[in-house]
Amino acid sequence: MDVPTGQAPPPRHLDVRRLGLLRDLERLGTVTAVARRAHLTPTAVSQQLKTLEREAGASLLRRVGRRVELTDAGRVLCDAAGEVEQALERVQARWDDYHGEVRGTVRLSVFPTAAQGLLPHLLTALARHPGLELEVVEADLHGDEYAARTDLADVVLAHRASVDGAWSGAVSQALWRRRGVRVVDLVEEPLDVGVPPGHPLAGTTRPVEVEDVRAETWIGVPAGWPFDRALLAWFAAAGAPAPQVTHRFADLRTQQALVGAGHGLALLPRHAARLGDTGPGAGSGAGRPVLLPTAAPVQTRRIAALARADQAERAAVRVVLEALREVAPRYSGHAAVATAPTSRGDREDG
Repeated sequence: MDVPTGQAPPPRHLDVRRLGLLRDLERLGTVTAVARRAHLTPTAVSQQLKTLEREAGASLLRRVGRRVELTDAGRVLCDAAGEVEQALERVQARWDDYHGEVRGTVRLSVFPTAAQGLLPHLLTALARHPGLELEVVEADLHGDEYAARTDLADVVLAHRASVDGAWSGAVSQALWRRRGVRVVDLVEEPLDVGVPPGHPLAGTTRPVEVEDVRAETWIGVPAGWPFDRALLAWFAAAGAPAPQVTHRFADLRTQQALVGAGHGLALLPRHAARLGDTGPGAGSGAGRPVLLPTAAPVQTRRIAALARADQAERAAVRVVLEALREVAPRYSGHAAVATAPTSRGDREDG
């Protein structure tokens, strides 16, 4: 076949497995990480990628310092490889549907309060699928860090404070688009002010204003965490100086115990804090915190299930995602956020 002058020859057949390595390199960032995921040596991965370049008839990678990154041609091929991954998973899903039985292992990553509030109901719902095995691991991260977690787990339960904006905000938009992360919104949970039982505000029926609590000391989460940013944003919106945080803990129950004993106030996730009332150590200290809604701007967090687009096509993963939507109201006692799975490269969400 004659090739017009100045044009590259048409590519030969592209190996799907090598396309997958290119896709993993784009996601994970280093040949070493790709090799670890593929159970190969870094040398073997490099050789496979060089072979893919010969098959494609184009340079797909360039070295930048000690790292390699995709060329424009590499990104085009990588995007196409993502479509191949999704198509293959759809084929497998249709075949599984034909057989009428959902089988396989789904790795689920959860953060602690989601594990407490959702996991028992999820396991009950999945009991009707005896061929499906759920492997659960725990990870509590910050909003945008959950995108990378979808490379390590099929489904990731994630949470994000409303102050941080959309899941695919301007800072992380490229990251989410590159991974093709799909999001199923499950619960929007208010962040309430927790006060000791004997506090003057404990008997109020109105939302708490910043002016009511600006002179109080606070029990917070580690600096920079989403709930910390939410507390700072709430004060800043009222024109108040930053709150005085005397102690910081990642563990919700520790915060509740200190608030209940009168050592400060805290911004607590409403439903998770109430779930904690029946957990181990409930009622320790002088009492349980009284939860009071915040005045505008109301602070919330959104709990969602995340999955890579290709993994979301798997029949077993689809079943887990649907089961999570089914049990989400059990977490809050209210209706779940009713949204279909969407790619965060295509849709913004507040």
